[in-house]
Amino acid sequence: MIYSLAMSASGPWDPWETHYGEVARNIIVRSDPMDLWWQGGNGGPHATAERSFASKPALPFWCMALSMKLMGVGTGADPAEMVQPFWPEFSIRFPSMVVGLGATFFLGMVAWRLKGPRAGILVGLVLATMPQWAMATRQALTDIYFVGPVVVAGGSWAMAWLQPDRDLRRRGSGWKSLPYDRAYVAFLAAFAVAAIAPLAVVHQHAFDPLTWKYFGADKALAKGLKDIQVHMFLYWVIAVVVFVRSLRWTRRSQAWMGILYLAAGLSLIGKGLIGPGIVGAVVLAHIAVSGRWGLLRRCGLVIGTLLFVLPGFPWHHAMVLYRGDRWVNELIIQNNLQRFSTGEQKQAVGGFSFYLETLGLAALPWSMLVPAGVWRALEAFKRGSLDTEDHGAAALHRFAFLWFVVSLLAISYSTTKYYHYLIPVLPPLALMLGLWLDDLLERSQPSLGVTACALAGLAIGVAVVRDAILTPTWIAHLTTYLYTGMWTKGAPDVERLGIVVLPFAVGLGAWMLARTARLRRFTVGAWVLSGLLTTGWLIADYIPASSENWSQRTAMRIYFDERGPSDRLISWWFYYRGETFFSKGDIWVMKNPDRGRLADLIAEKEGQDASLWFLTIEPHAKRLSSQLPAKYRDSLEEKYRSFHYVMMKLPLE
Repeated sequence: MIYSLAMSASGPWDPWETHYGEVARNIIVRSDPMDLWWQGGNGGPHATAERSFASKPALPFWCMALSMKLMGVGTGADPAEMVQPFWPEFSIRFPSMVVGLGATFFLGMVAWRLKGPRAGILVGLVLATMPQWAMATRQALTDIYFVGPVVVAGGSWAMAWLQPDRDLRRRGSGWKSLPYDRAYVAFLAAFAVAAIAPLAVVHQHAFDPLTWKYFGADKALAKGLKDIQVHMFLYWVIAVVVFVRSLRWTRRSQAWMGILYLAAGLSLIGKGLIGPGIVGAVVLAHIAVSGRWGLLRRCGLVIGTLLFVLPGFPWHHAMVLYRGDRWVNELIIQNNLQRFSTGEQKQAVGGFSFYLETLGLAALPWSMLVPAGVWRALEAFKRGSLDTEDHGAAALHRFAFLWFVVSLLAISYSTTKYYHYLIPVLPPLALMLGLWLDDLLERSQPSLGVTACALAGLAIGVAVVRDAILTPTWIAHLTTYLYTGMWTKGAPDVERLGIVVLPFAVGLGAWMLARTARLRRFTVGAWVLSGLLTTGWLIADYIPASSENWSQRTAMRIYFDERGPSDRLISWWFYYRGETFFSKGDIWVMKNPDRGRLADLIAEKEGQDASLWFLTIEPHAKRLSSQLPAKYRDSLEEKYRSFHYVMMKLPLE
């Protein structure tokens, strides 16, 4: 319930919910799920500055487009459709919520199965009430679409090898017997959703009469479509081979490993190479630390590789055939390899401490337990065995710690530093802390270690809350990547943050005195209460208030409420994405000031009882008047102003 509160109270944010939403809307408009595409507007010198989108893979946009299609959003006759209440925001954000909450539930299920029901509930509560996770699962971001599959892959590894293996239940006898087991049914469901559905979408598109109607006249694109028709049959052959082979699986671990490979492939089409990279690094780290090298022989690498290929390769393969080397360079080289190795933007820099500092806010108030969680996880290496049968709660605790460390090191090694890159670190941290909380409820802990960890936690909480109060935009930046200029302003005061984390501080104090089970329950209860209060404040208060500056929705509502039949909307010295999303592309685009072009537009609209509406950013608004013909400079009316955006109206003679 807490996640659905105020879903429509905040408009889609720039950057970049509106960009992703517009790409998804174009999938529906053009009936084209393969070639991601968008255009800035339908008039002006820069309307066609971009006519493609190759910085992200397709999965997030397929999910958003499907949601928009099912909810009837994006192609209606009403020009003001995208500023109407509730549905536009809900439709592009709903899939993120499904993926995020699904990953939360799955991680809790793993803890439930391997340690106990209480541990599973605690893990889910911790993850769901981390601020960055709560924001990421309620916004139209691409990160959750690779992090969700990574969580499934990590959990599947744990389910395969951190509990005693057993035979798959089967129906029938001899060679006619078939798997009839919950683990295998889960694999089949994952196989259908992750492998068969994307392949079918891409292959059907190459045969679709609408596709050929719109794009078949272009010889290069027509050749690409014909090649796709042929090449995609290779993946159907692979799918059949994998399915037939899976019918002969005899062990439960094989089904869970099948899910792991599918999830890793799905993470590739979710946001690129980072997903499979984290999965592979975590698995290898666990094998190396536990010494269970025999798992390399038992984890089905041959069939697993084919399972990985099925979700991740067909769309990439089709786009190589369709768009060629330029597309490969933009998606793979520029937006994957270069971001990792050489960086992307000047503000996206920082050392190893960048993400440690970010973690303090991203996981608040639970970040105050990181010292205790790490301490307890290191103890788990002493308590448990590291032999070939490393099973149970202690093994899961060690695996959670390794997963956390590997994920943190992977993103820290990247040259490009964005706050939202931290998101894949949060699930293993939640798993580690949830398991520790369950241990705390079972037994008391050494007083010296408790005191040190509690004091360290209090210091973390004080430092993070202080920095957040001094820089209120820090929370908004957890899911964006522009941190300079006008983006340093516009967030509401966050003094209430100190109030909602206060119960956590009280819990830390009680923990230092916790000698009885009752006091330990009070401690954990105070921490959970603080997590719920923090998330509730974030969703119901901070995000809606920030939205007034990060979203263009209010400005665009004023335009649609007051515009005349001949009026024209202009994005002036301004080129984000919200203006295109909210207007459904009906906008005249000027990225840079140009008196001549502007004078031509004014002359074209004069005598039509029309007004020009200028949407621009706050730093440029005061310069617009000087760009107008002299007779109009005193006629410009300001209709809306926020810290980031300004809407102005110019009635024409």
